[in-house]
This record gives sequence, structure tokens and C-alpha cells, in this order.
Amino acid sequence: MLNKFMSRILIFTLLISLIFSQERKVVEIPLGGSANEKALEMSSLTWYKDELVLMPQYIDFDDPAFYVIKKKKISTWLESGSSKAIVPQKIKLKVPDFRQSIQGYQGFEAVCFKGNNIYLIIESKNEGIMKSFIVKGVIDRKNGTIAINEETLTEIPLPLNIKNMGFESIFEYKNQIVTLFEANGSNIHFEPKAIAFNKEINTYKSIEFENLEYRLTDVTKVDRRGRFWAVNFFWPGEEKRLKPGYDEVLEKTKKGKTHSMFKHVERLVEYQIKNNSIKRTTSSPIQLELNEESRNWEGLVRLDRKGFLMIVDEYPRTILAFVKR
Repeated sequence: MLNKFMSRILIFTLLISLIFSQERKVVEIPLGGSANEKALEMSSLTWYKDELVLMPQYIDFDDPAFYVIKKKKISTWLESGSSKAIVPQKIKLKVPDFRQSIQGYQGFEAVCFKGNNIYLIIESKNEGIMKSFIVKGVIDRKNGTIAINEETLTEIPLPLNIKNMGFESIFEYKNQIVTLFEANGSNIHFEPKAIAFNKEINTYKSIEFENLEYRLTDVTKVDRRGRFWAVNFFWPGEEKRLKPGYDEVLEKTKKGKTHSMFKHVERLVEYQIKNNSIKRTTSSPIQLELNEESRNWEGLVRLDRKGFLMIVDEYPRTILAFVKR
């Protein structure tokens, strides 16, 4: 009897493992208009009320703007099975020319809102030295503008200097604006920390974080339980820079079918912020169904309980997509 019981437990465990290692299909939502221009390099997603905000890394300083799509429009598109492109609306930016004030300016990397306040991360590289900055602004949706206040520009201290790696994610939690570094692997970043600013972004503190191999490129908003999801991406061309170690994310699950075929990694990992620390939850990673060519996922939001919306920058092209939960 005991052997039969143990056998059933083993079979059940294996079935659960197989279920949770199933990869999710990526449903592309075609974009029309200027938001689809590859040169913008879409870099982050966030929600402002019922609108999805698409943030380019490199804005057009002659016509600076972010882009928005109504949530209802996205939901209707998904329910209808349409193939018609969605054309995002522009929301104008009143923004200083950071190309003049930040040496080696490399554009916007992350965005979040708290009420009508907007917080953004900017990246730069000058003479081989990477820097990250946080800046604050205000959205006036009635007049269709976002105004960035250059006087709030504050440097975020980087834990280490790696080419093209900086603070890449930002979220609001209990009146704190929390930022996460992009490279947190065990072989390069021995004691990862998140940096949490006050609302005025003039003081900050460290929050304990965990090692995560590969890159962390964006996060969702935090839910009522303090949980959020993060994009965890790996392009093999960055192997020498990132020096990947043991992948703890796969300890209790298996690689999906396409993840066993290719070296690149495209997945979502869930975290919880609690008691001045951020740790992975027991939720299995959500592995995306891979193509032979990797997709550089840069933006992530939840879409209610349906799943997630994600965006790729320019590699291989601008892609807005839906992934089931």
C-alpha cells in the first residue's frame, strides 16, 4: 500500500512539473503609426488608469512623445481575433534636452506612475562608464501632456560597471519608488540590492534583493500582496558580460520545449516585496515559446487576470504581444 501511495505521489508530482513547464504562446498585436518605428526602441510599459503607456528609449526631440492605447481597445482586439493593427495615440512630452545635460545620454529605460506623478529612469555611457538617473514629472491627461522636471534629476548609484547595464526597472510601493538593477547574476553581483526612493526622489535606501541570472528588464505593478512579475531575458551574445551561474529559477520546474532547443531565455519570474526585502515567490516561471531568433523583451504589464502585455525594442523589431497567465 505504501509503495502504491508513493508511486501515485511521484506520478502526481511529475504531472504537475510537466504542466508548469509548458511554454506560453506569444500573441503579437500589430502596431500601426509612428509607434511602430524601430528607431524609437520601445523600452518600457506601464498603466496610467485605463491606458497602456508605451515608452520609447529614444524619443524624437523634434516631436517628443510617449504613446498610449486604451485597455478596452486591446481587450476588444484580443476577443475579436482581429488582425488589424492598433494605432497608439501620442501624448506630448515637455522635456529638457537631456542630450545636452547628461554626457553620453542613452535614453529612457523605465517608467511608472504614482497618481499623476511620473517617474523615469535614464541611462548614459560616457568614456566606458555607465550611469543611471531617476527623474520626476507630471501627467496632464486632459491637455495630453507629460512635463518632466529637470531639477529633480538624481543619479542612482550603480553597484558595478558593465557595458549597457544599468537600473532597468521601476515600480511604486507604499509611497516608495523602487528601482532594480539589470544584472544580478551570482558570478558578477554578489549582494544585489534594490534602491528605494521617497516620492520626492531626494532620499533613498537599499532593499535586499536576490541573485537572478541573465537580465531583468522590466516589472509589473505591485499587487495587494506585494507581488509583481519581472522579465528575465538572456541573449547568448552577452554571455561573457553576464557570466551566468547556476539557474535557481529552474530548481523546481523543467525547461520548456523550445528553451531546451535554444540558448536564449525569455521568461517571467514572480517576486514579492515584504519586510524590506524582495524575494522570488514559489510560483513557477512563465516560459515563453521561443523563436530561433531571440526577442529583446523590454516592457511588461499585467492585463487584468487574463495575462500580460509585453514589448520588444528593436531586436528583431518592435513587437507588442499578449501572453496568457
